[in-house]
Amino acid sequence: MKKILLLNAMLLLSTCMFAQTLKKGSLLGLHKGTVTLSPNVTMEQFKKYYFTVYAAEFAKLFKVKMVEVAGVRGVDAKKNENEIGVFYIFEPKARDNFFGADGKLNQLGTDLFAKLKPYSDEVAKLGKVNTSFTDWEIQ
Repeated sequence: MKKILLLNAMLLLSTCMFAQTLKKGSLLGLHKGTVTLSPNVTMEQFKKYYFTVYAAEFAKLFKVKMVEVAGVRGVDAKKNENEIGVFYIFEPKARDNFFGADGKLNQLGTDLFAKLKPYSDEVAKLGKVNTSFTDWEIQ
């Protein structure tokens, strides 16, 4: 009986910890890219740096959640091992702090990308990413 109660308590706790709601106005950005790796660099090495180091710093500076994703069906389904997907989740209006209405970086965004440059330079040493994206707003 104790085991069942403990299991139920853990299940409830884990559900609460990982349950998230997206607020109206949240921005979801789906970025899809193809990586051209530098010589002697594996996709595993690239992704490890990109998603653990670069993404952590980007998320900290821009106050955004970044998640690695892979298309499994449809137009954006992953076609080869050198494709990556990144899902960005911004709180409502948060992206507007860094970008103008025209989609270009404002001064704060420019300053933050300057701080990100050492990390971006390291990504560039590992490979080049060609990306396309679509931003969606929660209605």
